[in-house]
Amino acid sequence: MYEWIHQHPASQIALVTSEERLTWKALRTECLQLAQYIHEQAPTAERIGIFAQNSKDNVIAVHAVHLLGKVLVPLNTRLTLEEVRTQLNTARVDLLLVDDEIDLPLTQLLVTRRARSGFTVTHEWKENDTMSLMFTSGTTGRAKAVQQTYGNHLASARAAESHLDYHASDRMLVVTPLFHMSGLSQVYRSAIIGSTLYVEPRFDVNRTLDLIRTEGITQLSLVSIMLQRLLDAGLARYHLRTLLVGGGPVPRPLLEEAERRQLPVAQTYGMTETCSQVATLLPNEALSHIGSSGRPIPPTVIRINQDGEIEVKGPTVTKGYFEQPESDTWTHDGYWQTGDLGTMQDGYLYVHDRRSDLIISGGENVYPAEIEAAMLRCAGVQDVGITKQAHPTWGEVPVAFVVGSYDPTEMQEILDSQLAKYKHPIAIHRVPNLPRNANGKLMRHRLKELLS
Repeated sequence: MYEWIHQHPASQIALVTSEERLTWKALRTECLQLAQYIHEQAPTAERIGIFAQNSKDNVIAVHAVHLLGKVLVPLNTRLTLEEVRTQLNTARVDLLLVDDEIDLPLTQLLVTRRARSGFTVTHEWKENDTMSLMFTSGTTGRAKAVQQTYGNHLASARAAESHLDYHASDRMLVVTPLFHMSGLSQVYRSAIIGSTLYVEPRFDVNRTLDLIRTEGITQLSLVSIMLQRLLDAGLARYHLRTLLVGGGPVPRPLLEEAERRQLPVAQTYGMTETCSQVATLLPNEALSHIGSSGRPIPPTVIRINQDGEIEVKGPTVTKGYFEQPESDTWTHDGYWQTGDLGTMQDGYLYVHDRRSDLIISGGENVYPAEIEAAMLRCAGVQDVGITKQAHPTWGEVPVAFVVGSYDPTEMQEILDSQLAKYKHPIAIHRVPNLPRNANGKLMRHRLKELLS
């Protein structure tokens, strides 16, 4: 059965939002009631999407889907309807749980609904059963759904528990979206370990500082820009035991300021395909291994192949992409090729590029090929190349180079309809041609030379 939410003391606080505090007993009751409601309304649904903001009901929906023995498909609420439609089709979602109904021809149920009674049928999850499908995007721009198994989620939570010393007494604050691995993984960790989970609808600096101070938050997961904003606003240690920072190396000035304030920053490396972190640099190592993501978390093994690419093997690694086995990147001896470049020095992992073309903007992954495909829809555009540019607030932002003549109004309409705002180029430069090799492949690293 889905035992995770059933194994903790009934009176212990399980979930806290700005509106409510739920004990494990109350959480279980609502999860079972929502599960029963879903079962009554859509008994044959197998893959259930969630398109909702962070909330109590979103967390309850995650558990309700698994109580039914169904596959969870979290969807990014920042995407356009066209992007959501593509992902729904790719994952073959047959039911969507929502805050408010959206304009798509698919059965939709509100996450706030409950049945009068609770679901009573027991589902027995097996280690290799696909439990969730989470989306990533490849360099082709085609959305891929990563299969994450029951065993993946369990192993990931236990690895975090062991490596970062998580306890049932921890108070874990989620300020990242639950449709991202950094947010969703904490829902599973709290349920498996028994920690109290605090869920916020979004990242708000003052609200986060207030919770850290008044609620005694011990665990918090961030990206660098969030850490910077908290430091600027006066973040102090209070009861914090771990500030887990992903999405790329933490800049040295941030680490030094965190050290000055005795803040326990832990830099981490992981991806959707590895069900969250596979290497983490512990706080007491932060300054002695600047730029490192730490040692691999046992039993995960990390190696660097002859091309400098990071390869990973272990119980948290996906069993492959959903119905896209041609996209899987297994080696002959069972390692997953990440597409990231890195080195190992004295057992510590150093990540040099998060996929060479990837743009990480405010913690969001932005793939150039996806933007290029959208911009090529504009009449008069002959060729498009996207690269990244450093940005003081978002870390990195996309910049476009376009060959041809086009109507800027039409281009903006296409971007608005096809891509989330954070994927829009910060600037569009018109150029006579793009740098391509003899095979016609875009040499993306040379795009910025066009500006000189």
